Amino acid sequence: MITSSNKDQIYIGRQAGKEIHEKIKNAKKSVKIVSPYLSPDYIKDLLVLHKKNVEITLVTCDKIENNSYSDFKTSDLVKKEKIHDKKSGKMKKMLVKSFIWFLAVSVLLVILAFVFSILFIFAGIFFFLSMASLFSSFYILEYTFKYKPLFKIKVFDSTTGKNPRSTELVHSKIFVIDEEIAFLGSINFTYSGFKTHYETTIKVEDKNAVKDISHEVEMLYLSKDLKEKPVEDWLGSGG
Repeated sequence: MITSSNKDQIYIGRQAGKEIHEKIKNAKKSVKIVSPYLSPDYIKDLLVLHKKNVEITLVTCDKIENNSYSDFKTSDLVKKEKIHDKKSGKMKKMLVKSFIWFLAVSVLLVILAFVFSILFIFAGIFFFLSMASLFSSFYILEYTFKYKPLFKIKVFDSTTGKNPRSTELVHSKIFVIDEEIAFLGSINFTYSGFKTHYETTIKVEDKNAVKDISHEVEMLYLSKDLKEKPVEDWLGSGG
């Protein structure tokens, strides 16, 4: 992407990202973020915005982590949907019916065995079949779970790409707030990026440039050049 802007401000030094964080927390319509590294507590800020119906797009890479300094959990970012499996449900019902039928036959054979003792053997066989049906039904799940992000999240695998010999890392740091302001520079969406590291960022307010940058983030979110990590993968890696 190539664009131009005539309304820029440049921030260099520690806390160069102070305004970025303030703008994000006060967003009214939308926030788009590209950052390879994330701090859990800042992700919580996005969850707060999501509850206020602010549209969120987050592009990162490799993993979303928890840490001992925050109560954030990766599971906070997903909703769990139960998917019923009709075939498994029918199988489970069939096994339960088989259990009842085999057990009833077994009881009947035990009663009759007092007259014909050989029937004890068959009663044992049917009892075994009834127990096998019952235990088998316990291991059949009538549903599976599907995990879906609460908002637009893309976690790319930086070790994959068109050239498998190279590491194609999503290394850009981009912030677009309310489609009005964009920030570009070296700052990750992290505590150290915003507070302690010596960083550089450019604030862009030119409407056409912001529009171009926002579109580029959307294209990156939709990109197929890098392998996307399924929700289950980064959810598991985050603990």
